[in-house]
Parts: sequence; C-alpha cells; structure tokens
Amino acid sequence: MGNPLSPALADLVMETLLDDVLKTINIPIPFLKKYVDDLITALPANEIDHVKSALNAYNPHIQFTCEIESNNRLPYLDMVLIRTDEQRILTDWYKKPVASGRILNFLSLHPLTQKLNTAMGFIARVFRLSTYKTENQKKLTVREYLRNNNYPSTLVNRLINRFVNQNPSTVNDRPPESEQKVYRSLHHVDVLTPALARIVQRNHKNVRLGFKCTKTNAILFSKLKDPTPLLSKRNIIYRIPCTECDSSYIGLTTQQLKQRLSGHRSLIKRYNEFKSSSSERETSNVDEFKKTALMVHAIDNGHSFDLSKTTILDHDNRLQALQILEMCHIFSDVSTINFRTDTNNLNAAYSGVLHSLSH
Repeated sequence: MGNPLSPALADLVMETLLDDVLKTINIPIPFLKKYVDDLITALPANEIDHVKSALNAYNPHIQFTCEIESNNRLPYLDMVLIRTDEQRILTDWYKKPVASGRILNFLSLHPLTQKLNTAMGFIARVFRLSTYKTENQKKLTVREYLRNNNYPSTLVNRLINRFVNQNPSTVNDRPPESEQKVYRSLHHVDVLTPALARIVQRNHKNVRLGFKCTKTNAILFSKLKDPTPLLSKRNIIYRIPCTECDSSYIGLTTQQLKQRLSGHRSLIKRYNEFKSSSSERETSNVDEFKKTALMVHAIDNGHSFDLSKTTILDHDNRLQALQILEMCHIFSDVSTINFRTDTNNLNAAYSGVLHSLSH
C-alpha cells in the first residue's frame, strides 16, 4: 500500500488473470468492464457460480465475491446502475448504507479553498454520475448533504449555479504559462495564513501555495502503528553528548541512525588503534582523522562521546528542510562543538528569529 508502482502492478495482474480465465469459460459474455479489481458483467443466472469458481481458482491469494442485481439495481463504484424495462442502463450517485455522510466540515480548521474544492468535487460527482434523477432532484441531494456538513445555504446555491452554468469548452481554456511555477506549502493558521498567502502571491507571481493543517486525527488518536525504533529512524537531526564536558555534537543523516553511528564508531575505533600503535613522529598524521567536528573535539581535548546516549532533535523527509533545521539547532545551541561555518548558509531571517527566541 502506498507504493507508486502498486496501481500499475494491480492492473497488470488483473489483465493477465482475466485473459487466462476467460479462455477457460466456454460461455458468451456480453460485456466485462474492469476498474482495478472491481468487475461488472452480465451472465446467465445458472453460470454465475461457475464463473466465480473459475476466477477464484486462478490464485488462492486472489479471491472474488459476487453481488447480483436486486430490483434491477446494481451498485458499482460510486454509482448504482439501474436497468429499465427498455433494457437501458441509467446511473445514479451512490453511497454505501454504512457511509456516515460526513465530508470535510465547513466549521473545521481547514483553508477555505479546501472546503470549496471539497464541495465542488461532491457537486460534480452527483451531477455527472446521475442520469436517473432530474436536475432539481440532484440539487436537493447536494443541498441536503452539504447542509448536514454545515455548509451555508447561500454558498451551496452559489456553488451549484457555478457548476451548472460553467461552459465546458472554456474550463481548460487557459493561456500558456511562460514562467516556471514554484510550489511551496504553508501550515494553515486561521487569518494569518491567508494574509501571508496574499502577500506572497502579490510579490511573487510564479509561486503557488498549498496549505496543510496542523490539527489532524494523529493529534487526537493514539498511533495505530508500532513506533519506529530509535536506531532505525532516518532523515533526522541527532545530538551526541560528550562524556567529559557539557558539549555535544549535532549531526544530520538521511540513513538509518544506526548506520550513521556505526560510521562514527568506526572512525573512533580506527583513531584509537592508530594512537596506540603509532610513534610520536607518526602522530603528525592525526589530521586525517579530523573529518568531523566530533573527531576534532575528541582528538584536540582527549575527550570521548557516548554514542549510546544519542538523542533525536528533529526530523523531516525533505532534505532541504532538514539542512535548514540542522543549521537552526547548531545556531541556537551554544554548547555545540560544531564548526561555526556549518551555519554560514542560514538565512538572516532565521538567525534573527532564533536570536530573539534565545533571549
């Protein structure tokens, strides 16, 4: 789940499965439509079990269930297919009986654009998937659903009219964009974020902003997955304390922490072996071990570091953000032994804020 290759592999598996199974079924099938692993077809009533058994026999890990039309109706995806007496197929928007009827609530702490897009997406589904209802019936469905999620009636009516009156030929009729767009995200804070967005868009026409919420379900509910062990975490900022003084080393790694600590441990071990086996004249080559600020502090002061007491300061899956976080932590920690040049690329805006916070 979540792998970008999964949809293509699932489609490939289903195509292969259907090609092989259909060769073994010696009955005419008027039509067979597929959306990933959801199939819809028409079969003689006495052949349903035979076809289902043939599909389930292909692979024990791929098992199908079967739903038969009832009262000339059959749910499929987000629609219910309705077979008329004239043998025509009409469609209607469909929700499962167990559906709660909840969508993004208008009173939630989300950007207004997300709420409007949610409402417009729902309106589009109801209108485009329903060929069975009249336009007034579709509007009634939309109004009831959105009002249950606290969308104002005037806003709902305006969005419905916008969708109904839009000209399909001009929806995508936009002039080509000559300037390359830059996309950035901001945490949504009511009132503050929209104001910042207006300033950015007024001064930087090529910037497109997206908004993400800080109030999420993860804050309210316990973690459903087992936590990642400390040594298995990656894309992190970490701190290693010195055992002889109050200093510490701050580092960044995109590898698992245990791999990065293994590199530190290996370098320390090689230096200790070199020191115990080298003559006084050969110790002049000690500079080759000063690859990090940690080793410089250890060699120059004769101190050691307790790798078992390593702690994680921050994490981010974006390398650029991770590099900024590392510089912020080094800048704001007066006891760190990191080189001061490690913060040379820190923007003055960050420096000013961190300086103010430290005082």
